[in-house]
Amino acid sequence: MTNSGTDQDAIFDFVIPRGDTGSAQPLDVLSAYSTPAKPGTTGTQLIFDQTATSYGSAISHANGSAQITINEPGVYAVAFHTVLAPMAGVTFPLPISLVLEQNGAALPEAASQHTFHTSADSANVAFSTPITVSSVPTVLTVRASGGEFLYSDSAMSVYRLGDVPA
Repeated sequence: MTNSGTDQDAIFDFVIPRGDTGSAQPLDVLSAYSTPAKPGTTGTQLIFDQTATSYGSAISHANGSAQITINEPGVYAVAFHTVLAPMAGVTFPLPISLVLEQNGAALPEAASQHTFHTSADSANVAFSTPITVSSVPTVLTVRASGGEFLYSDSAMSVYRLGDVPA
């Protein structure tokens, strides 16, 4: 601090030291979606027609594929939603379950289920969860069980949150 004025009319000049410039963390995010209704049944992996947003190289998706691939170890957030409806001619009640799979293994903390009671019924289902990826490539899919259904307005977003804590 310096006084550029007089003793009677002081004008203080303050200098705030500037710190080192930090480096921005790379952004790794991918969002894939599918809007037209598609049929599904037990064992179906839900397909994502388009990649909406993709930044970085840690996460990838091929249009028209059910697979989202993680190419870099770390902690990721996964968010999924879709609209389900029963197919014509099914027997009620019809419980449909969707679960996130990591390399073919179901993640029970990332699942959603709805039981249909009429053919006019539809349901918004969703899940979100953090996952740890230790080895790559790791493939994420959403698999269905329970019977025949339609799914539409589906989307899955995957965000890399950072490295696995030591």
